[in-house]
Amino acid sequence: MRKIILLCFMLCLGTMAFAQQIALSGKVTDKDGQPIPQVTIRETANPKNGTFSNHNGAFSLNINSNKISVSMMGFESQVITIGNNHKITIKMIDNSADMDEVVVVGYAKQKKITNTGAISSITGKELRQSPAASIQNSLAGRLPGLFQQQTSGQPGKDAANIYIRGISSYTTNPNRPLVIVDDVEFQYDQLNQIDPNEVESISILKDASTTAIYGIKGANGVIVITTRRGKEGPAVITFRTEAGLQMPTILRKSLGSYESLLLLKEQAINAKQDPNVAFPGLVSDEALEHFRLGDDPFRYPNVNWYDEVMKKSAVQLRNNIDINGGTKSLRYFISAGSIYQNGILKDVDRKEDFDNNYYLKRYNIRSNIDLDVNKNLSLKLDLSTRFSEINEPNLPDPMAGGALPFWRRISSGLLGPWVYPVRNADGSYGGKKAGSLNPVGALEYGGYKRSYSNDLNINLSADQKLGFITEGLSIKGVIAYTNKSQFRREMTRGRFPVYSIIPETGVLDPVYPELLRIEPLVRGSGDYDAPFRRLNLQAILNYGRQFGDHNVYGLVLSNRTSDIDGARAPGNFQGYAGRVGYNFKSRYLIEFNAGYNGSDRFKAKNRFGLFPAVSAGWNISEEPFFKKNIRVINYLKFRGSYGTVGSDEIIANRYLYEEVYNVANNGYYFGETPTGQPRVTPGTLGNDDVRWEKEHKMNIGLDMKLFDSKLEVTADYFDNLRYDILSARETVPLYSGLDLPPVNKGRVSNKGFELELNHRNQINDHFQYFIRANASFARNKILFRDEPDGVAANLKKTGRPVGQLFGYISEGFYYDEADIANSPKVLGKTLLPGDLKYKDVNGDGVIDGNDVAPIGNPEIPEITYGFSAGFSYRDFDFSFLLQGAGRSSVSSNTLLQIGNVNGIPSAIHLKRWTPETRDVAEYPRLGGVSFDASTFWLRPADYIRLKNVELGYHLPKSLSKRLRLMDVRFYANGLNLFTLNKLKIYDVDPEVKRGTTQAYENYPQMKIVNFGVQVTF
Repeated sequence: MRKIILLCFMLCLGTMAFAQQIALSGKVTDKDGQPIPQVTIRETANPKNGTFSNHNGAFSLNINSNKISVSMMGFESQVITIGNNHKITIKMIDNSADMDEVVVVGYAKQKKITNTGAISSITGKELRQSPAASIQNSLAGRLPGLFQQQTSGQPGKDAANIYIRGISSYTTNPNRPLVIVDDVEFQYDQLNQIDPNEVESISILKDASTTAIYGIKGANGVIVITTRRGKEGPAVITFRTEAGLQMPTILRKSLGSYESLLLLKEQAINAKQDPNVAFPGLVSDEALEHFRLGDDPFRYPNVNWYDEVMKKSAVQLRNNIDINGGTKSLRYFISAGSIYQNGILKDVDRKEDFDNNYYLKRYNIRSNIDLDVNKNLSLKLDLSTRFSEINEPNLPDPMAGGALPFWRRISSGLLGPWVYPVRNADGSYGGKKAGSLNPVGALEYGGYKRSYSNDLNINLSADQKLGFITEGLSIKGVIAYTNKSQFRREMTRGRFPVYSIIPETGVLDPVYPELLRIEPLVRGSGDYDAPFRRLNLQAILNYGRQFGDHNVYGLVLSNRTSDIDGARAPGNFQGYAGRVGYNFKSRYLIEFNAGYNGSDRFKAKNRFGLFPAVSAGWNISEEPFFKKNIRVINYLKFRGSYGTVGSDEIIANRYLYEEVYNVANNGYYFGETPTGQPRVTPGTLGNDDVRWEKEHKMNIGLDMKLFDSKLEVTADYFDNLRYDILSARETVPLYSGLDLPPVNKGRVSNKGFELELNHRNQINDHFQYFIRANASFARNKILFRDEPDGVAANLKKTGRPVGQLFGYISEGFYYDEADIANSPKVLGKTLLPGDLKYKDVNGDGVIDGNDVAPIGNPEIPEITYGFSAGFSYRDFDFSFLLQGAGRSSVSSNTLLQIGNVNGIPSAIHLKRWTPETRDVAEYPRLGGVSFDASTFWLRPADYIRLKNVELGYHLPKSLSKRLRLMDVRFYANGLNLFTLNKLKIYDVDPEVKRGTTQAYENYPQMKIVNFGVQVTF
């Protein structure tokens, strides 16, 4: 009986299951009713139970529940509840973020799904979140493969140096990327003048498949900027105004006079000098007591020169207005903008009417017009112009040997706090004989140097469809013209009366006794740069057509550029390029690119070259087996490319194949009364075989989307080989007397990888958020560089990174005399405990130049990264960007010297070595011999910055409508607000220019706090 009951129960369950099973069938179409094949249909409760639509869009599936999931790349995923109707029609909704998302490549746009190159992009909207005045500074941390270093915050000259995928050449200019704006080449220095309000998107092209079409100019990567264009509809006016404050990220903080002079006295004693001779009148017990008490600030001053010449903050103002709209046949985008950045110097009272602070004034105007003459012919006319004015103070210093840069001057031993007061008791400016000129007085009397530049760009293009010949064929012609001019005006004064105090008597002694009054300002000659003009002509034949599942596209380009720089001979570039691509069902992708172009910088036999590249991709996620078995991954594409590109950037003489002759005045004297006559002497010899640098580029990458495309992953590995690098012949000794031209001999390998993650999600109608992260690594190695034969192996640059530092390997401090006696002998130095000990690299028992070895990391960071996140909730939005860099070094061996022109005592010098602090000291004994470049002085320039943060609020739509406005948004944002690094005790910004004393030479790096409002009419 029990078995019978069990059998009946199982039959009932089977009957119930059979009764619940639904035989579902239907058809999948697009919004126009056209069938869509290969759509994935799965039972939501049992994802393993699924099928695909056939070529007619039809499908059938037995399900045991009432919900199905429908998905396909290029369309939005859907979950459908099945009712009583078991024969349904599913209409798919296009997902432009997938199928229609495009990337900008050379002279064209491609769908991202079929692109096989290495490209990273950013929208203009993201750029406008940053209050930076230069686009380069807004790009930092946002794009993988973009390496940058901002070494100055000076208004108008604060643009970061940009490198795409690091450094591939050990010469200077050839690492700068090519800049393309709306398919027309711009000069690199025009990049920082472009207003972000004009930008629709920026792409960086990184591999051979994307840069080969630029041929001889593509080796360093390409920055492609697309400007905003008009859209059909009524006119929309947007006004944006901002006001912000600039403040230094870090300033050098010196010790006061009393503490500083105690250290200098100790240094003199340790160096076996009489401190009263080395620092007369400053380090006696009486003088030190006055410095400590501060009871006589004129004879015993304690001046912080940074506080005396700098304000706490400086103003930045920006305004933009643009109009966007048009009809179906005529569309327009017109924009005007201005930016004003004031300098950080104090406004000193002057009797003369001139502005000698730093400042930038720039005005940008752009007009982009699109006209569809008929259904086959369209015209574009783009006009843009920029007017800029950059002011700098004239800060003279008539010292013997010339003046140091101002920012280094006020942080050096020349202007220690004890040297002289700002003003004497009678109000005259303080000074010192054979000393640096009073910087506050220089602000009042020095004058200014001002430069004006005008930049006009015109771009006219016509695009004619040639469908009467064959469908998908069109031809485009472009005429682009650039005119740049610059002139300068100066009103300067070389010196002014200053007086030093004789300590014993308190009498003022004129530093320049021959200077009895204020000299008049001298007007400069108004140096004028002859205009730079560029004419660019392009003819492009485009083809793109779909044959069923097969897509074919191609491009043929002819391009000619002529540069005329003043009265110099025109520089001409002539190029031809082509692109052919094919894909099958957007699944199998292949593309060929090639540039054949040349430049008159080279002799006829070496003038032209072919630069080919091939790339391929596989959208494996479009394979039926992948769709059926892999549910988490919505999109997966593997891609790879290989090719050769070139660089024709040449420093020094433009025509290296020609021999140079030098003309010098008064070279020869003739006649009874000898009169000098010009002479002609041989200069640099010519190189008939000179040609461009070349680079083999290999790239392997993948693009992936997961979890219903909420997470995007892009990863790339690259291997670049730069060869034929123009190099000086170092194997030829200087005593040969020859001035040899560079030759194509160098080779550099540059390898690395990039990773980008992007996550977006919408929780509900009111809340959505995003998280992005990117990281890039690039390491180069010099494979060959012409070097003297006698150079020791440990001193050779070959085999090292570009910009490799060399120095001794430090092994700490000498502990005592016994330690010195038991260590290798150091040639040419008298050692004492507290001096640095160096490693005997070659093991010969002697420390000398043969023990110098490669140390530290390169100047340009090998690692860059960025992390950003943000959200919007109802009318509020918030975002931030963290940006950082790693594996870079700065050497502080000259920065931290005291008692000379290099530095002044600061907090680090209080941690000097003494017999009492020998176990915890962080700085060698004062007065020692420890300032050779060594690992001890290397400091990591790694950092992470809060690069950008923005908080915004939109007025509610109901309130905006009452005000007859489309939208009103208030926002606050900031730049460089906070920095974590290991250089704070040295008062150095981590992006500072590397080198001996260069860290303090430039205008301080700035952080900005900014407030604005954007109104749309």
